[in-house]
Amino acid sequence: MRGFHERIQRDTEQQMTIVLEAMMIASLRYVEINDKPLDDTFISSETSRLQTSVMMGAMEGLRTENLQALIMIAFTEIGNGNLEKAWPIIGTLTRTVEYMGLSVESEVHERKRGLLSDSSSLPEPRDWLEEEERRRIFWNIFILDRISSIIKGWNPGINSGDFHRRLPICGGSWFHNEPAVTPYFGNWEQPAAHDSHGTSPCYSVGSNAGGAERPASTYSIRTGDRATGDISKIGALAYYIQSIDSLCQISKTFLQPTVDFTNRQEVSLWLTKFKELDLRLVHWKMYLPQQWKDSGVSRKIMPGVMDPSMTLANATHNTSVILLHERIAYPDSELLGLNIPSQFSAQNCLNAAIETANITTKYLGGSPSARPVPPQMGICAFVSARTLLVHSQYYNTPLSKEFQNLMDNLTDMSNRWASHEQADQTKKTPNFFDQLFSSLKSQSNQSQEAATGHTIRSQGLALQVEGSVFSSRPGTSRPFQDSHAPAMPDVPQTVQNLTRGMHNPVQLSNHQWNVDTQSPHTVSKDDLFTISQTLLNDDFLELDRIVSFEDMMAVGNMTQYYGPNS
Repeated sequence: MRGFHERIQRDTEQQMTIVLEAMMIASLRYVEINDKPLDDTFISSETSRLQTSVMMGAMEGLRTENLQALIMIAFTEIGNGNLEKAWPIIGTLTRTVEYMGLSVESEVHERKRGLLSDSSSLPEPRDWLEEEERRRIFWNIFILDRISSIIKGWNPGINSGDFHRRLPICGGSWFHNEPAVTPYFGNWEQPAAHDSHGTSPCYSVGSNAGGAERPASTYSIRTGDRATGDISKIGALAYYIQSIDSLCQISKTFLQPTVDFTNRQEVSLWLTKFKELDLRLVHWKMYLPQQWKDSGVSRKIMPGVMDPSMTLANATHNTSVILLHERIAYPDSELLGLNIPSQFSAQNCLNAAIETANITTKYLGGSPSARPVPPQMGICAFVSARTLLVHSQYYNTPLSKEFQNLMDNLTDMSNRWASHEQADQTKKTPNFFDQLFSSLKSQSNQSQEAATGHTIRSQGLALQVEGSVFSSRPGTSRPFQDSHAPAMPDVPQTVQNLTRGMHNPVQLSNHQWNVDTQSPHTVSKDDLFTISQTLLNDDFLELDRIVSFEDMMAVGNMTQYYGPNS
């Protein structure tokens, strides 16, 4: 950050102009002169002019400043609700980082051999600050790529095996110019790496971490700290990167593939993938340092303040739990004949949604009302609220009060994003958070109609946002449970009485889990039988998956940091 400030003051190069113009596009709506906001007409015309300038300038060469400007434009377009404008920008960014050699560390970068000499790669960084700046450019593009993949169901543009990057250093060390070496990002396509704590998918260490099918010599790096990296030097942004990649991988490898549920082998492989992904989520939470389990509340620096990136990481982790478990939690006719822990998964979905509501409510209540939040936080609130709707309808239980809290949170997020534009709601253009709110409102109305006896068909777990589909099951729709839907087994009282903050599920009997121990179909000892029994085992059911607001309170009496209405 200091390097950027120094360049702004020192350099008169044209390269920095494009960065400043992009910053103006993202921030003009928040600017006040003499305590008065800028005129809406001026903001609209100026941002339009600046955006044309930035987009044209960014296409004129391969420079890091151009990437920084496009990153800001892409995030702004998503937040503004202009998703179709953001996707081409993100597609350009994901390819350009490869062209410029930003997808690998400078210490292992090898120039490509082409027909013509390569002039697109960057020179060696002048110091560690410039290297960290380049690293963070890559990771911000990585985040944009994952967001677009999650929303649209596309395959990621940056595959896990195609980059070799260290995680970003913690913000404090970066700001205070305290160099350190961090671990490499772990590769989902390789077996989980081992760190000093034990098995964890969060980090890759060693000379070939993060690579796929490449010669070992490609990753020969200096010995000592540079070979392994110091896990304690990563911060909230690194954990957010891990959590959003987990969410993307769940969508890509578990939700998107088509499964023939009449084929026992395919079902067995599908459930095995479910278990593998679930254990990765368990490990991620298990190895979080306490100061990050509580979203940074217990840090020595700024104690009691919820770190924005870590709050987002924890909410995204809970969203991953929901999206992984929801198909099993609310099974349709294809899954009703399987021995799967549906009610246990429903409990996980419900608890994760409630905890996400608690976390986002506390974060919004404790941060300045003028501070915007990133689109990903809206996605987390949206998925959680939708899950509460589906759970209430599917199991015929009262709608949790946290649903309204999440709706209120989306309204708050929308107002924060719009800033001074919210003064006149009639002129306010619906932004991304408004679109999410409207979709939930529509689903809620449909749910109420179903409760009054009207027969409806809803997209259920498909997420509809202004015509764009964020779908866990592409090409399908699922009815809400109503009088015409298939009859569901009775829900045990232990599930009906789910309580907030319950981490470990109540141990249920085989009868309560609807396990038929006598059926000749279940005693066939094939792979499907084996994995089904594993998922019903207490060792699996008792794992701690969900990040709870109670984790923040576990460090001591933190109520002093929050007002009664925060």
